[in-house]
Amino acid sequence: MPDDYDIGYGKPPETSRWRKGQSGNPKGRPKTRVDHLRDAAAILSEPVTARTPDGRPVSLAGLEAAYLALCRKGLKGDVPALLRAITIMLEVQPAVEAKIDDKRRKREDLIARLERLGLPTEALRNRPLEDD
Repeated sequence: MPDDYDIGYGKPPETSRWRKGQSGNPKGRPKTRVDHLRDAAAILSEPVTARTPDGRPVSLAGLEAAYLALCRKGLKGDVPALLRAITIMLEVQPAVEAKIDDKRRKREDLIARLERLGLPTEALRNRPLEDD
């Protein structure tokens, strides 16, 4: 180290400076709540293979598999698990019904437009609503 080098405010000793390529925050920025929720959503949306009671493999979304496991646990006698499964069902049911009502309304709008154009709509009326 040269003798004429001053150490002071804004001039740290060379030995304590960052090395070339060294990060000041090696672990990086901590994850936020949004990042954790995004990670959880990605994990729970991945498909999971489960077996039916007759041994046939079926593919379910991770969230569906988790809910199914919670329901099975509740039906085996775990009262808190059963109560949580019922609570989830009661919270989700209005959203499911709203989605079905929206599909039904869109279908009726489409049928009304086709009838105004004079096109046949009987086959469309008799078709059941598809589940997504």
